[in-house]
Amino acid sequence: MKFSIVTPCYNAAPYLAETLDSVLNQTAVRSGRVQLEYWVMDGGSTDHTLELLKSYDYPNVHIHSAKDQGMYDALAQGFSQTTGDVIAYLNAGDFYYPQAFAVVADIIQTGQVDWLTGYRVIYNQHSQVIHMDLPYPYRRELFAYGLYNQAWCRVQQESTFWTQKVHQKLDLQRLKSWQYAGDYFLWLQFANQTELQVVSSYLGGFKRHPGQLSERRDRYNQEVAQMTQPAPLGAKLQHTWDWCQWRWQKKYPRVWRFDPKIDQWRWYESI
Repeated sequence: MKFSIVTPCYNAAPYLAETLDSVLNQTAVRSGRVQLEYWVMDGGSTDHTLELLKSYDYPNVHIHSAKDQGMYDALAQGFSQTTGDVIAYLNAGDFYYPQAFAVVADIIQTGQVDWLTGYRVIYNQHSQVIHMDLPYPYRRELFAYGLYNQAWCRVQQESTFWTQKVHQKLDLQRLKSWQYAGDYFLWLQFANQTELQVVSSYLGGFKRHPGQLSERRDRYNQEVAQMTQPAPLGAKLQHTWDWCQWRWQKKYPRVWRFDPKIDQWRWYESI
């Protein structure tokens, strides 16, 4: 199995090493269980980013440095070159848990999943975990109404992986057109094809630091509104009911959990 990871970056020298190391030091990569194809798309940085990247002289790390039209332009360029069975992207400053690829590989190999996400994890500037929660089951039909664009129910991109099967149908030209909400555009594209499944595991996390695109929630929300439809009452009620279940239930249905009795990940349709 091959994993293809893309990291778009620009003037990211202070944050990039931790990101690169988290990809290259995956236990599944180091053991040879999975192959790695890593594309780092630098937008023509003027700091020490390129110098840092050149110090990572690995045959499976591909560095492309040129001016681009923004993060999602760089991401689309990287995505167009991926050949892996499993694909994801990770921004500079964010990082993966060392066992992330192993967990994802275990579940993808069942043949039951094409789009997977794990715990929503947030780090502070010192790389310390300051928040973690398990998202409730997503409903693919609700993505079209922009209902998963709220803090408590967003899909955490850093914990999300998908297969080549759904990746092949991405509209990369449209992806380039977004400046802030390209991730939600990806979720819309995937939701047209399959369900987003949740695994009860820590895969990766988002680091908060100054100057991030994510600070512009106003612009992000505007773009999500452009690519989605107004939500009908029935969809809003379903969304609210799901929130109530997620908020008060201690055990979650429709989730992958590890079963120590069989030493495997299992899909729990209901508890």
